[in-house]
Amino acid sequence: MVGVVCDAATTTPVENAMPPRLETPAVTRATSAGGASPVEDGDREMMAPDKREEALKRLARASGQVAGIGRMIVDGRHCTDVLQQIAAVQKALDAVGSIVLRNYLERCVTTAIEGGDPLIYDELMSVLTRYR
Repeated sequence: MVGVVCDAATTTPVENAMPPRLETPAVTRATSAGGASPVEDGDREMMAPDKREEALKRLARASGQVAGIGRMIVDGRHCTDVLQQIAAVQKALDAVGSIVLRNYLERCVTTAIEGGDPLIYDELMSVLTRYR
């Protein structure tokens, strides 16, 4: 069933609102060119395996919630119900952000400070300003 939320005059029906299933991505690292390259054997991974698994579990759960929101819109559920679920997804993504930020501080920043990288402080300030 194709449905709308709120006012049919301002809302377009959504068909196939289901997003693609979240796949576990290959582990990559940023390159100097701004892209990403696969982490090779012997290289230190960006995230600790336990943190990566926790983040991926939370992202998969959030992906399911987003799919549910799409179904709610298709089914014509009330706007406040949809907004409540959107807020839940935002909180779930904030939790993933906290995992990634803590990992960044524990692994990336610590390694840079121990290595004497003077630019890490500027990067850290930029990250904290942008993401928190």
